[in-house]
Amino acid sequence: MMKEIFQKISLLFFKILRTFLRFVPESIKVSIGKLLGLVMMLASSKRKKITLHNILESNLDYSISDANKILKESYQNLGITLVELLTIDKYNFGSENPKVKYSNIELIKQVNERGKGVILLSAHFGNWELLAYSASILLSKPLHIVVKFQMNPYTDQYLRNLRQRGGNQLIDMNKAGLTLVKVIKFNDIIAMLSDQRAGKNEGLILDFLGRSARTYKAPALLALKFKTPIIVGFAVRDSNNNYTVELVELDHSDLVDNNEGVEELTKRYLKLLESAIEKNPGHWAWQHNRWKID
Repeated sequence: MMKEIFQKISLLFFKILRTFLRFVPESIKVSIGKLLGLVMMLASSKRKKITLHNILESNLDYSISDANKILKESYQNLGITLVELLTIDKYNFGSENPKVKYSNIELIKQVNERGKGVILLSAHFGNWELLAYSASILLSKPLHIVVKFQMNPYTDQYLRNLRQRGGNQLIDMNKAGLTLVKVIKFNDIIAMLSDQRAGKNEGLILDFLGRSARTYKAPALLALKFKTPIIVGFAVRDSNNNYTVELVELDHSDLVDNNEGVEELTKRYLKLLESAIEKNPGHWAWQHNRWKID
């Protein structure tokens, strides 16, 4: 009973916050997001400890002071992502100075013309929510986004409705298999975040930031089986609180549809992700228990 009451209070908080955020300047909205991120950091000492441990144990060789700075920035990024998601339908992505600017959005259209569908890969980096939403608006074509439904059914439904206002369709990752095949067969676009820990039957154990980690193999399996192009992109926040995105096709024309090919293609994605994290470590969500193998 108490759990349900808390869940409904959380939904009310999101609704009130969204109403308020719609009327404040972007700079204030971002400041509120940073504050919310710090509240998240203070709310769970266990999660904060995991986050700091992940940063320090990476092969990026951060000092304690650097790690604490990244820790703070990473939590602030989560808060900024939340407030921007709550007002995601208020941005004009087609303006001269858009919230999200792609250097080569036409790449998606070009590979889509091959008739094999498209897999867009990103990570919990920068604002991944704006990345998917803006791509759909600019392409005038819905994305089929694989998501993990959250524990609070009230806030989960509320946020899912916001994500889908631009036309995107959400797919439950636990029931995604057949749906994803259909999307590819119809030459549509799949969007996935593949940076979190995969289940024992869902991933490959590969090196990631210097430590063994289980990584999702589904994107590589689909791409090699159906010869579907993969495009990788990350939303990088600039000093004006806007985002720039450079899309890269993850070539797999030299790979065969077998275990070795799946492993190599997955490694190529991880290499791009590692590079993005190294350049902007505070943009990535280090909070996930990414390197837990058991």
